Amino acid sequence: MGERELEVDGRVVVVRVRESRRARRMRLTVGPGRAPEVVVPARTGRRAVDEFLGANRRWLADKLAVSDRPRVLPERCGAVWLAGQPVPVRHEPAGRARAALSDGHLVVGGAHPDAGAAVERWYRREARERLGRTAELEAPRLGVRFTALSVRDQRTRWGSCSRNGRLSFSWRLVLAPRFVLDYVVVHELCHVREFNHSRAFWRLVESARPEWRDAAGWLREHGHELHDYRPESALGTPAP
Repeated sequence: MGERELEVDGRVVVVRVRESRRARRMRLTVGPGRAPEVVVPARTGRRAVDEFLGANRRWLADKLAVSDRPRVLPERCGAVWLAGQPVPVRHEPAGRARAALSDGHLVVGGAHPDAGAAVERWYRREARERLGRTAELEAPRLGVRFTALSVRDQRTRWGSCSRNGRLSFSWRLVLAPRFVLDYVVVHELCHVREFNHSRAFWRLVESARPEWRDAAGWLREHGHELHDYRPESALGTPAP
């Protein structure tokens, strides 16, 4: 359906419009290095799109302001991020599609796109190991037990805890500084004792992690970078 121009905080923003047969409602997205895009169901009229964009002008302005900030975890060809620090990548296209740390480098085998998928699998393994290690360390200190731990790519929360003590975390936490990952693990473990966000829950978090506000603030400020991060960016853009 082409593009729309929308005035946002005194500047003209070009919004791409993409029709999707699978879409059930209109959805506006903003990502790093690309124009805002609105995905619309098939046969959506231009007037409906314009009204939707007008109603979401403030939301778009806020998202663009965040997107324009300097990034602390920029996508880099030749490096991945682990615990908030860059790790150089050595790409061996002729090798098997796998990734592993070796002598301070992430050695990645395989050609695009298999090599990119191997980097994400490595991230998930690292996340599972680091999150599990932290949970095993912190659970006894809190006097709780968890029954299982899984790693996913959820987009709405960094972690969760079920009533039977099953923990689930976003693998993307392994990109963030260590104190951020530790806070999220402690936060979810505290839910084993307090399955709510009551004052008692936050007192428990405070006693276990007095600096938790710094970690929560980091996620508010930079969490969008974790969600936007593409593991394959470490390998650069494949040749056409």
